[in-house]
Amino acid sequence: MQIIKFDLNDMEKKQDGFSCYILGRSYDLEENGAKQDYSRALMWYNKGIEQKNPLCVYSLGISYEMGLGKELKIDVEKGEYLLKTAYPEIMQLINKKGMTTEEKIYAEFVTGAYYYWGLGDIKKDPKKAFEIIKKCADNGHIAAIYDLGANFYYNGNGTEMNKKLAEYYLKMAKDAGLKRAIEKYRQYEFGEER
Repeated sequence: MQIIKFDLNDMEKKQDGFSCYILGRSYDLEENGAKQDYSRALMWYNKGIEQKNPLCVYSLGISYEMGLGKELKIDVEKGEYLLKTAYPEIMQLINKKGMTTEEKIYAEFVTGAYYYWGLGDIKKDPKKAFEIIKKCADNGHIAAIYDLGANFYYNGNGTEMNKKLAEYYLKMAKDAGLKRAIEKYRQYEFGEER
């Protein structure tokens, strides 16, 4: 499986809405080789919102729901509003002509998060979340690959519990350098790290 990776320098040059989302997400969640920097994450999310990118609206909504380090205090009401606003626009984005494969996969992944957590007006549905996340993982989305191992197969959330598949997907994410996968792989005492 080919894992989708982004060059953050290229994303900074583009500065379109999707690039802003990838940059914000990378600094927020330590993806694509970025070190966590909530200030930069927030800056990129806001730049993406200026360009009306609903993935950035979603990310800011989640940031208000969970907080973003010292950069953003929890404000559930504001988070809910942003999450409700973003969802229909994300659905339009998925069906928009001219979308790159990566943009579509990342937008679909976000809808999986809506079903996983029960965000906005979307009712929590672990099975639907699993279906969406599995499809994204099969298409190389690194966070989806991580989620299959850490959140779905390991716990039997939305699917049958399967520790071998949990280890398989976490190892794939770990080997791709995803920091949280490395930590979770160690925590679950898989493979050579036992």
